[in-house]
Amino acid sequence: MKEIIINLSRRLSLMLKEKSNVIILLLVLNIWLVLYVYVETLDAQYHYYMNMKTTVEQVHNIKIDKYNGQIEKELSTEEQLIRKNNRKFHLYYFVKSFM
Repeated sequence: MKEIIINLSRRLSLMLKEKSNVIILLLVLNIWLVLYVYVETLDAQYHYYMNMKTTVEQVHNIKIDKYNGQIEKELSTEEQLIRKNNRKFHLYYFVKSFM
């Protein structure tokens, strides 16, 4: 029994040495596919506030903020920078820049 286990482990290690490049390539392709599907799914989705924006603005005669759906107000410089940085470092925009 001991010899069988040793023999199996040797065969398994030889198989993995031969197939390691293929396994790594498949893992990289899988990660790329997951990121691609993530980006395409986000492109296909509409933001809730954007769908209702025109109607609510026309009915109530107000402006709706596209960022968080609240009534629009004057933003401070700090708030504008925070929004800009959030957009810049989001995974969606990072991956989209490479595609």
